[in-house]
Amino acid sequence: MFEVEAQVGKNRLVVRLWGDIDEAEAFRIGDAAVAAMERLRPGFDMLSDLSGVTKLPEKATGQLQRIVEAARTKGFRRGVRVVGRSVEAALLFERRSRLLGHEVHLAFSLEEAERLLDGGWP
Repeated sequence: MFEVEAQVGKNRLVVRLWGDIDEAEAFRIGDAAVAAMERLRPGFDMLSDLSGVTKLPEKATGQLQRIVEAARTKGFRRGVRVVGRSVEAALLFERRSRLLGHEVHLAFSLEEAERLLDGGWP
């Protein structure tokens, strides 16, 4: 399952994933994230919460590339990924992110991620 939100006031894209994500759902996530970016101004931040993911096939991470490319085109500024206890998902996304040259800060809770983006950026 997933939720994608464009927080226009904060100029932030928030993507939350939980449960088992299959390839078809990964495409829906990609579609929703790219569409939500249309509501944001250049210089927006991205927060992705993977802490509730229980299963994520390697092929599903291909949508990360699509989202990152769209974000770069739209003027993305910085990102934070909440990994929590989802070690498998965190490793898959981290490997794919490195291949794309997409650096994000890791957080262990949604609250920590929001604090970082709201003004506590190292």
